Formats: sequence, structure tokens, C-alpha cells
Amino acid sequence: MLLVANGSVFTRNAQTPFIPNGAVAIDGDTIVEVGPECELKAKYPDAEYVDARGNLIMPGLINCHTHIYSGLARGLAIKGCNPTNFLENLEQQWWKIDDNLTLDGTKASAYATILDSIRDGVTTIFDHHASFCEIPGSLFTIKDAAQELGMRSCLCYEVSDRRGQEKCDQAIAENAEFAQWAAKERRDNDNHMIAAMFGGHATFTLSDETMDKMAEANNGLTGFHIHVCEGMN
Repeated sequence: MLLVANGSVFTRNAQTPFIPNGAVAIDGDTIVEVGPECELKAKYPDAEYVDARGNLIMPGLINCHTHIYSGLARGLAIKGCNPTNFLENLEQQWWKIDDNLTLDGTKASAYATILDSIRDGVTTIFDHHASFCEIPGSLFTIKDAAQELGMRSCLCYEVSDRRGQEKCDQAIAENAEFAQWAAKERRDNDNHMIAAMFGGHATFTLSDETMDKMAEANNGLTGFHIHVCEGMN
């Protein structure tokens, strides 16, 4: 058992929203009790003490939209990249990155993004992934990193017509296979740490025919994760 203490607890409980000198008792993956530190230390004398050092103790943050494929792009300078609008930013930077992202690169990007997230107090992510260099298995690669590091994750792959029919079909299949896996994992193993949605990006690169294929492959299994109102394009 852990006792996270020596901090102020933000509870999100309407009756007791804030506990100065509070503590949180955790047994395995379950929060057992929240209350004043003096009371919980007396109640759980054998718990391992985690010192919050006077900081705020609060529930984990949720990142409702992130891109793991950009995890290694911080500080990256691409020769000739000088975008003046949204479309140029995609063409000169992000699409060049995902066109060259292998499964190994995806795994490294997942580790970088998830470790940064944990450091900054994020415990749940909704990721919208693209790695048109290697599509099959990419969501499962991210899933493996998320499970290893303990990050609750909702994952999808961004379907697009921009790299031709074969890549488009692979992206649809990756979404469908992963969504089916996640549903089975939840049903058979009661695993609620990993979930799936069906991704598409950017919407102006998606034909009506492709969106029909996405809907057919999804078959009502999960929701769709798309971008809206990103730019005039």
C-alpha cells in the first residue's frame, strides 16, 4: 500500500473539494481512501510513504487529443520547411514526418510521449496516429508501450486518401483490427486501460467513398476521432 501525503489534496468531491495537509491511500491500482494525513497515517501505519513535498495532489489529467507521431519532432528543423498556412504546415512538416515513421520510430515516439505525459500528471491519452511508412501493427505497437508504462489510452489511426488506395486500405484495416482487439480485451479480460476509436485526417483528404468504407469497417463498434475547423482547407 502507498500513502501519498505531505500535500494539499484536490478531490473533485463537492462535499470536501480541498484537503490541506491531505493524503491519498492506494492499494494496488485502487484508491482506498482520501483524507487528512494525520488520520490516514494512523489508519495505515505500514503503508509506504510517498512525499508530495508540499505540492498539489490531484486526479490525473486527461489529454483528449495528442499525436504520438510527433513525439520525437521537438526542435526538429526540416530543410525548406517555412509554412505560411495550415496546408503548407501539413505538406512541409507533419506529412513528411509520418511518411518516414517506421514501427521502431512509432515505438520510440510512444515512449517519449507517454513518459512526458506521466511526468506532467497526465494519466489518460486519446491519440490520433499516423505512420504511413509502416501502417500495419502501428496501433498495437503504441498499445504495447502504453501497457508497459501504465498509461490509459484510447488509440486510432488517421485514415487518409493522400498516399493512395493501398495505404488508405491499410489504415482502415488497422483501425478495424485494433478496435476489434480492444473490444475483445475489454469483454474477455475486463481491461479498461486500452480503448479504440476510428480515426480520419485530414477531412479534406477523405473522399465520400473512403468515409463509407470507414463506416462499413467500423460497423458500429466504436466512435470516430476526427479533426474539424483546423484551417480554411
